[in-house]
Amino acid sequence: MTELGTFKTRSGQIVTLRFICPDDAPLLADFFDRLSYESRRLRFHLYTTKISKARIWDEARKLSDLNPQLQVAIAATIFEPDRTEQIVGVARFVRATPAATEAEVAVVVRDDFQRKGLGKHLLLKLAEHAREMGVTHFTAWVLAENVRLMKLIRGLEIKGLEKETRYGETRIRAPID
Repeated sequence: MTELGTFKTRSGQIVTLRFICPDDAPLLADFFDRLSYESRRLRFHLYTTKISKARIWDEARKLSDLNPQLQVAIAATIFEPDRTEQIVGVARFVRATPAATEAEVAVVVRDDFQRKGLGKHLLLKLAEHAREMGVTHFTAWVLAENVRLMKLIRGLEIKGLEKETRYGETRIRAPID
């Protein structure tokens, strides 16, 4: 596991940032289980109450086994008093080909760590790695009702930000220079 440093949240909690690795599937499944229904819906754009444990594990395995030429994923983790590691946030991007300069981005933060600056920090750290790989723009589909994420994006004051809303979803395209 490659550590990328630490981050102190607005509430004073210390979070470790690191790249996701294939061994993280159990931590990702646990992370998903700890997200509220609303956070799951806003992130994945679907109702998640009837997803089987088998599907959650399959997705966790896929999301932890990355092609480093196409994908980067950063986990924000904490250690519980019993030294059990838990993921409290994830930021990732994926691009279609190794030469693509545009990548789709996603960020999700566990509910008890939301509104503490972690999502913004993860996104900025992810952008650093994207630039190193030649990515110039992030894109994302966001539910139009996801007020917190839209507020975060506005707060970044990105010049050249493009937004288009259709059928309750907003497509965002942002330069990351």
